[in-house]
Amino acid sequence: MKLSCPFVSGVCKFALACLMPMLWPLAVYGLAPLAHAQAAPRIGLVLGGGGARGAAHIGVLQKLQELRVPIDCVAGTSMGGLVAGAFSSGLSPTDMQVALRQADWRDMFKDAASYADFTPRLKGFSQSYIPGSEAGVKNGSLRLPSAVLSGQKIKFFIDRLIRADMAPQRVESQHLPLALLTTDIVTGQRRAWRHGDLASLMRATMSVPGLMSPVKYEGLSLVDGGLVDNVPIAEVTDLCRPDVVIAINVGSPLLKAEDIDASPLSVTAQMINLLTEQNVTKSLSLLRPGIDIYIQPDLEGITAADFERRDETIARGYAAATAAQAQLQGLSVSAPHYASWQARVARSDAPQLTLDAVETTGLDAEQARLFTSQMRNKAGAPLDVKALEQDLLRAYGEGRYSNLAYQLARSEDKNILRLYPTEKPWGPNFLRSGLNFAWGSRDDARYNIRLAYQMTQLNRSGGELLLTGQLGADKLLGINWYQPLEAGQPWFAETSGLLSGQTVDLYQAGQAQARFNTEFSEINTGLGLNLGRYGVLKSGLLMRNQKVSTRIGSDSLLPADRSSSTSAWFALADLDRFNSPYFPTEGWRARLMQTQASDYGKLDGSFSQALGFGTYVLTGRVAFTHANKGVLPLSDAAALGGVNNLSGLAYKQLLGSEMRYLGLRSEKIISQMPLGLRGDLRLGLSLEGGSMAQRYSETQGSGLVRSTSVYLGGETLLGPVYLGLAKASDNAARVFLFIGNP
Repeated sequence: MKLSCPFVSGVCKFALACLMPMLWPLAVYGLAPLAHAQAAPRIGLVLGGGGARGAAHIGVLQKLQELRVPIDCVAGTSMGGLVAGAFSSGLSPTDMQVALRQADWRDMFKDAASYADFTPRLKGFSQSYIPGSEAGVKNGSLRLPSAVLSGQKIKFFIDRLIRADMAPQRVESQHLPLALLTTDIVTGQRRAWRHGDLASLMRATMSVPGLMSPVKYEGLSLVDGGLVDNVPIAEVTDLCRPDVVIAINVGSPLLKAEDIDASPLSVTAQMINLLTEQNVTKSLSLLRPGIDIYIQPDLEGITAADFERRDETIARGYAAATAAQAQLQGLSVSAPHYASWQARVARSDAPQLTLDAVETTGLDAEQARLFTSQMRNKAGAPLDVKALEQDLLRAYGEGRYSNLAYQLARSEDKNILRLYPTEKPWGPNFLRSGLNFAWGSRDDARYNIRLAYQMTQLNRSGGELLLTGQLGADKLLGINWYQPLEAGQPWFAETSGLLSGQTVDLYQAGQAQARFNTEFSEINTGLGLNLGRYGVLKSGLLMRNQKVSTRIGSDSLLPADRSSSTSAWFALADLDRFNSPYFPTEGWRARLMQTQASDYGKLDGSFSQALGFGTYVLTGRVAFTHANKGVLPLSDAAALGGVNNLSGLAYKQLLGSEMRYLGLRSEKIISQMPLGLRGDLRLGLSLEGGSMAQRYSETQGSGLVRSTSVYLGGETLLGPVYLGLAKASDNAARVFLFIGNP
């Protein structure tokens, strides 16, 4: 039977009316999300470079999270590459802010291990030579380090940020498609990385030329990608073909004319800014008006080095994204859709990883075996990243390596920890320099300039030859052979030869009455034991010829015995746990030495302790010299006078055989050196007391000499500096200045 159209139409309308209340919720709550998902645009995020200013990216990400804007791919350069790498690995903006807040950027930019973790031999170099003065001598030419920093601690920070200790981290395996921009410093070519070791490439994109050394990766020397593409819009466009690009520019503006002075640093900074500005202008031309979104936070007053202002910088990034909220709101998705996206890109908890093997690459087989044996992480045990970083920094403290890195790898279902020690490319022979200058208002200025040439790795056991020379008030020419008895073992043999000439004033009643020269030659040889990073024990024999002659003044002021030849036995314990050679904030130092000659015996020692209380530091020191046989010759006499040795007295104003000293320094840290440079500036007060018996100078006096001083002091590029005013018992007040290594 054929139904008429009106009948069918009526039935359809009736069915629809009955079913609509049931179908409507399905349409709204079931089909609507699907329609919304299909309509959601693909979004690409671009994070530009700008050093510390890049913390503003985190503020923008916080706003995007608040507005429920999902990201489909991300590209970054420099600090933008750091944030992009962390974001793609699933780290939330809040966790990023916490990581930046907890990071000690000042310590990270000091780069090397703590002074306390240096070998005893390297500590000696640090005390005698200008920090950072090391240059290499290779194939007859002088080689300099490629940058101020190797980026050692920054690499460790990146490893922790992306959890490189939990599983192998590759660019291509991240939760979001990622591209990191670098520059090949050899060819100047732009290098974009969508595959490779994530931590290494994040470190590479942050390598500001001259500040951080290039990263050697796949045969290339990689530096900051900002030189060629500081806002990589083209890269993100090619990475995931986004419908909308969100580009964030945090680059430093060009310096004003009045800010560009004659210093090389400001001119170099402006040159980098010019290069960056040119490629940024080109990149921004790729943005599509009305489609793409451009955010440039107001970062006036914040420099690329202001890492300690991270919270303020993040807040400014958030404010800039809030200002663009009307545009960003159009990219928002529903709460269920955003939750699904978050679940896809968020980090998942990983079980503690057990190592199947530990390998060292880049060294020959025997050296690699020794290096691996020094690591506390062993095959068959869980990875302890804290111990690993400590062990690598201790190895850095040997002074042999320019960089130490690690990677986790999977091979045949095995977890392999690979260590990558890089020997200094400017070695293995090194040139070091040092200087000191001392002046007091009641004594003549004194200066010394010194140079050392060190030849290392002369044999399989690590033998070293050191040649030293010094010109100035204290002339010196020396040679030292240091020979470990076995590679990687603490026992060593050491032989030294020394020719020296010193000029010292002889004082009476606070005035210099004569000036004498001391000339001596010495050969010593013995055995030693390195006590890890604590210090060294040595014992041996020495032969010394000494001669004292008057240069200015009367010969009657000098002792009758002016020449001597001595054979002696010596024993030395030298321990040092300070965290800085001259301005520590914690630790201690102790020294005890016995010299036993045929005609005299000398025992001298000292102990120092530093305690830090926030920005205050308290340092105490006791010292003594005791002639336990005979009387000390003038050339080997104990001395008091000079900075931190009764500062109110002139240099070596008191000479004799029996010395006692006690000093206490209270200091307030009032400033810090800029990032990348070591040290701080302190305002200090010192209280000192000392006595000298069996005197050669100031023979009319006796008893305790007290000294008080106030000073400005600190660690600088040239070593420690002191400028102060001091007053000692029965002496006029004196202004003093000291700079350099004693």
